[in-house]
Amino acid sequence: MRYLVFVILLLLTTESFGQQFTIKRVEIEGNNVNLYYDLLDETPQRTYTVTIYSSHDNFVSQLVQISGDVGLEVKPGSSKKIVWNAEKELGSDFSGKVGLEVRGRVYIPFVRLDGLNKKFKRDKPYEITWTGGTQQNILNFELYRNEEKITTFPNIANVGLYTLTMPTTVKPGKGYKFKITDTKNKDQIVYSVPFAVGRKVPLLLKMLPVALLGGGIYALVSGDKGPNNIPDPIVPPE
Repeated sequence: MRYLVFVILLLLTTESFGQQFTIKRVEIEGNNVNLYYDLLDETPQRTYTVTIYSSHDNFVSQLVQISGDVGLEVKPGSSKKIVWNAEKELGSDFSGKVGLEVRGRVYIPFVRLDGLNKKFKRDKPYEITWTGGTQQNILNFELYRNEEKITTFPNIANVGLYTLTMPTTVKPGKGYKFKITDTKNKDQIVYSVPFAVGRKVPLLLKMLPVALLGGGIYALVSGDKGPNNIPDPIVPPE
């Protein structure tokens, strides 16, 4: 990658006044492009969706090799930073000009979960409810642990109710969350609160019958056999 010339475009979509979105500066650091901006809002509790597009594909798809203050529920503030790994995104042999477009809008979840279990036991059905969206929405519930995608519960009708059974292949532990998306509109995304996954039967209870069986075998093998001294045989009188 010999050189890049960046043209920064800005599109901020909001539903009310009192917002200011300003690109402060752009710098190249190795293979990364660092973009600094201010996102000011008179309503501090409001959050935003911030995405970046590139002229490399005529601003069609979001850039994916990005990190920092980007994505869903970005809070307002100054000195926000986005890091883009341009080499991973475009390839090491890219050479030429590329334009970037930063898009921001008020984050409004298209569906809202009514509440979620703090823990899901494997191989046990749970009822999940939510509100919002339309009947045209077909949902995917993607299970993540931290940033790793584990499995997907696909093509769920948006009727506000779904019975979900966690597979036994999911490892017990913390740090799980659902990424809920609309199959027809990838910009519609909602993340659940974190939760844990546990075994249907605790490991200790699974081990208990084995321990009891072992104790039974030991009792049979090492049980009381009575006196060890065998009396002398009776000698008939002469």
